Formats: sequence, structure tokens, C-alpha cells
Amino acid sequence: MYKFKINNERFESSKSKITGRELLSVAQLYPAEDYELLYKINEKGFTPIQLEEIVDLKTAGIEGFEAKPYKNLKIRVDDKQYDVEYCFMTPIEIMEVAGINPKQFYLTEIRKGDIEVSFKDDVEHKIAITKNSCFISCGIEEVINCVIVNSKPKDWLKSTIFFEEVVMLAYGKISTNPNVIYTVNYINGVPSKPEGSMLKGDIVSVKNKMIFNVTETNKS
Repeated sequence: MYKFKINNERFESSKSKITGRELLSVAQLYPAEDYELLYKINEKGFTPIQLEEIVDLKTAGIEGFEAKPYKNLKIRVDDKQYDVEYCFMTPIEIMEVAGINPKQFYLTEIRKGDIEVSFKDDVEHKIAITKNSCFISCGIEEVINCVIVNSKPKDWLKSTIFFEEVVMLAYGKISTNPNVIYTVNYINGVPSKPEGSMLKGDIVSVKNKMIFNVTETNKS
């Protein structure tokens, strides 16, 4: 296999003599007519490669190639169109363009034939960008392992919690004395309701390390 780089991304070819069009095809940059291909001759400059021009990858001194779109590429993210000027972008870079929080979402590419390629576990992957690139954002399912009750971490795995369960985490039991009143407040909750208070019988959605403050008052 003959190795080469386009925009610092590594690729391989089974043959040493390859056209500019084929180089772009290996990098999944098509149609090739949308890109200018340049050959890096030294640290100071590049020379253009025509689409049907043959390059010998065995030639000593080949350091790599650079591809540039002739004009900004239009991609779609969640059915909205955005202009980009790069041939390769990471999922995080694409989400930044679309104003999507990468801590709450991951990216899936929709390729020809409605094939879905997920980048949930590969946020640094360099994606070849073309004018037909289409992506959707998908919510990250948060792993819940604890909540903070009265400044102490408490094991909790469920996505919701009842008022009574918060009190149990705080005091280990619920008093049967009718004069005892419990007050529950919380912060750092889910985005739809990040803070608030709870009354007896209430249930709220839980976010990992959500903070609860519970007080016990005896009104007698």
C-alpha cells in the first residue's frame, strides 16, 4: 500500500500511479470538480494537480497534498443549511458551526442510501465534507450514578426521584411525628427545570450530581 496525506489526513492507495481525481476519491471528496488539489513540493509552496494528471506516489519527496473547495460548501445539520470552507471537519467542529452543545448531543451523518454513521464515540474523527454532507444531532443519554444531598454524595441510578426518597437519603427515615416538616430544594437539575422546590408526593427528573438541600423542622 502507498500512503499519502490530504490536508494532513492519512490515506492509502493500492497503486503507486494515481490521478488527481482518484486521490480525491480515496479521500471521499467528490465530485472532484468541486475541489482544487495541490501538491506540497516543500515547506514554502504548493503546485496544482489537474484531475486527470498522474502522480507517482513512489516519487521521493512527496510530503502530501492539500484540497480546497473552490467555494464554500453548504452542509445540512438538523435540516438547517450552513456554509463551511473546510474539506475535513470533526463532529465537534460541525456542531460548533450549527450552535449545538457537544456535551449534550453527538452527531450522526446521513450518507447516500439513508445510511447512518454515528460519531457518538469518535468526536475527533475527521469527516470528509462535501456539498451533499447531511447530519443530525442526537441527545446523549446521561449516566446517573449519584445525587448530592445536604452536601453528601448519595448513590442514585434512576432518572426520577420522589420527595420522600430525597428525605430518606438525607435522614435515613421519615418521621411519623405530625409536627415534623421537611423542606426540599434543589439546583443543578435538568435543563427544563434546573432549580426548584418539592412538596410531599412530588417527583422530579434527575440529572447526575443534582444537588438537594433538605431541612427538618419541628413546629411543636
